[in-house]
Amino acid sequence: MTRERISVVIPVRNGARYLAEAIDSILAQTRPADQIVVVDDGSVDATPDVIASYGSRITAIAQAARGNSSAGNRGIEAANGQFVAFLDADDAWLPEKLAIQLEVLEREPDVDAVFGLVQQFLSEDADPSLAQRVVIPASPQPGVVRTAMLIRREALERVGGFNESRNNSDFTDWYLRSLEHGLTTRIPNVVIARRRIHGANLGIRESERQWPETLDTLKDSLDRRRGA
Repeated sequence: MTRERISVVIPVRNGARYLAEAIDSILAQTRPADQIVVVDDGSVDATPDVIASYGSRITAIAQAARGNSSAGNRGIEAANGQFVAFLDADDAWLPEKLAIQLEVLEREPDVDAVFGLVQQFLSEDADPSLAQRVVIPASPQPGVVRTAMLIRREALERVGGFNESRNNSDFTDWYLRSLEHGLTTRIPNVVIARRRIHGANLGIRESERQWPETLDTLKDSLDRRRGA
């Protein structure tokens, strides 16, 4: 019996500081990924050197800076697995992440995607004052986020890729569209990923743009539902 393949996509721009830890957490999976696609979105730091250090263990793609959503879509195009996962370059997975999620998908063929619990943490190199400005839950939270998702390829194709005009809310846009397409999900009550809070996170760095864009994204979804 042929084993179904899992592809992992990491979009990254100027992520040299944490990228190796992210890739290493994929390589440490008890159920190994079959393909790791790293898309460098126009980095000007040492990100290309980090990527090159892994040699043939990863599929490396470089593009001009076009945004995280564009890099994610480029990774999807290169992914050849029946299942696709995503990992942000500053986050990390726990070793059982893929095994836990794949077991759910194999046991429940009608489920399209699996998430899990995510533990947020303050990065050891972050400014201590950040903890006063950002709420970091002490306990793990249900993580309906890209970095925690494993999805069937056919379900991903049904929903479509990330909206490249919504670079600050692309996963919110994608998830709302997935609900409109009837995506079925599960969230096992187990921690599968660690989300690093370091101050340069996109949601923190561009918060003034993110909230208006998220509101526009919600309005677009509501308009589509009304039209349907």
